[in-house]
Order: sequence, then C-alpha cells, then structure tokens
Amino acid sequence: MTLLERLKIETRPAHDRIELAMDLERRIASRDGYRSLLIRFYGFHSAWEQAASNLAPDRDFFERRRKTRLLAKDLSALGLSDDEIIRLPQCAPLMPMPSPAAMLGSMYVVEGSTLGGAVIAREVERNLGLGPETGCAYFKSYGRDIAVMWKQFGTKLLEASSPEADDVIVEAAQKTFDVMHDWLCEGP
Repeated sequence: MTLLERLKIETRPAHDRIELAMDLERRIASRDGYRSLLIRFYGFHSAWEQAASNLAPDRDFFERRRKTRLLAKDLSALGLSDDEIIRLPQCAPLMPMPSPAAMLGSMYVVEGSTLGGAVIAREVERNLGLGPETGCAYFKSYGRDIAVMWKQFGTKLLEASSPEADDVIVEAAQKTFDVMHDWLCEGP
C-alpha cells in the first residue's frame, strides 16, 4: 500500500467527521454564513501557514499553495476592511509540527481540502452568485490546475515516504483533521 492509500484509509473517519459537522449547506446558504465560514478558514490557514512555512522541504512548492491571501481577498470582497482581516482570530494552539515529515502530513489535509473546495465553489456560485473576483477565490484556488496541483503534491509526498516517515505523516494528518474540526466547527 502506498503512503497516499494509507493516508486515505486511515484519515477517512476524521474526514467524514469534519464533513458532517461543518454543515456546509447551511453555512453557504447566506452571505453572512459564508463570510463567517471564510473567517474561520482564514484563522486556520493563517496560523497553519506560519507554523508550516519554516518546515517546508521545498519553499517554492509551499509558497504556491498558500491560501491566506485568497481568503483575505474574499473577505475584502465581502465587506471586511484590511484592518478587520488582520485582527481576525487565529487558530491556536495549532498542532505541533516537529519535522518536515509532520508538515507534509498536515499539508495532506490542507491540500485535500482544496479538492473539496472545487465542489463547494460551484455551490457558492449557485447559491450566492460569487466567483473568484467577488468572494470565492479561496474555494477556486487552483482553478483548472487543481488536478495537476494535487498530483504534484502526491509526488512530493511519495518522495518523502519511508518506513520511519510514514507513521509521522499519517499521525500529523490525523491531528490536523482534529484541529481543523475543532476550529471550523466551533464557529457559527
């Protein structure tokens, strides 16, 4: 079994738990609910990117995948000022990422959520009429390159795979799902 297959199997319960608890249908039914959801995502990604940036095994690879700027763009389009965005609550404490392998395990969750974001983007567009320039840049983050970006991430993850690293990577992914669940699902 490859590391990607193992991650998919071993994180499935955590993935299903967060998907059920988020109640996306309700949260993207109104602009206020959607804005509140983006605020929670901003708080998670801002804290995660700060923690992960120093551990990224490939800086350029990591930088192309940052989401905070897209969330700030969306929140601005939905009426928040730059000062309000900067003062938004941050997800803390974030799970410890003691190594590049742990960072990649955590990134598996973050990158995987981008795949789901493409589906959410269609619903946001249908329900609220928002596109990448009007408040849905985050969920459309990679646009038509989503499959390519996921494949590149999978390649990077498999390059890091080893008997020692795999347990660290899987454990970090599971912890990231837990932190993400607690942070995203506690808000309105």
